[in-house]
Amino acid sequence: MKKNLSMVLAAVMITTFVAGCGQGAGGAKTSTGDDHLAKIKAAGKITVATEGCWAPFTYHDETTDELVGFDVEVAAAIAEKLGVEADFQEVAFDGGLTGVSTGTFDMMANGVDVTDDRKGTYDFTEPYAYDHAVVVTLATNDTITSFDDLNGHTTANSAGSTYEAMGKEHGATVSNVDTLGETMTLVLNGTVDATINANTSAQDYFNTTGTTELKVAAVDPEVTMYAIPLAKGSDNDSLREAINGAIKELREEGKLKEISEKYFGADITAE
Repeated sequence: MKKNLSMVLAAVMITTFVAGCGQGAGGAKTSTGDDHLAKIKAAGKITVATEGCWAPFTYHDETTDELVGFDVEVAAAIAEKLGVEADFQEVAFDGGLTGVSTGTFDMMANGVDVTDDRKGTYDFTEPYAYDHAVVVTLATNDTITSFDDLNGHTTANSAGSTYEAMGKEHGATVSNVDTLGETMTLVLNGTVDATINANTSAQDYFNTTGTTELKVAAVDPEVTMYAIPLAKGSDNDSLREAINGAIKELREEGKLKEISEKYFGADITAE
């Protein structure tokens, strides 16, 4: 599933921000008060926060080191619809969300799921993809078969992620890590008992590594909706409407489905 980006990414400008995956540099902060979409169009680019280390959503191709992934291509396609370039800034998950709320980044594309808590801080676009959260354990683990079984156990997840919150809600002690690979390694070597993650990412990890030592022990029946978070404020109304329009067009054109099938082997863009 690790393939080069399609032609839509030819206009994408990729830069780095802070150490989400051991990388660093700067980002351009936007001010509030004026129409955000107009400022983006005037600048000719939209700054997009992303981790760059969560396959198959956002990661680096092993051969070319190019930033690729489902969310990377979707964000680039949205930027093209807006008539600007996507300027990707690599940052840790919690740093990306904070940067969106403070105006450091225009948007975030990183499998950000819509939750009631986040709605209090961000204005979300319409969902562009759907998933389920799962618990991953060692294949030999027979003590964890549900989310409730995480009580009293240990998990590992990115700081600020919904999966971290889910672990704590179910009574687990959560360790923070930066990448999916680190998370799975901690489960494999017995440092933690489990991890919660997106089913799509877990399945991609199983398929890519060929491991038979891990399994999906439980699936959350509630659907996870991935959408783009924007800073709250009336100056973002036109930007949200424009992104919603772009998502609608990409769905109708079959582009979202095409990108999804490229990275997941299935269409996760239809609920």
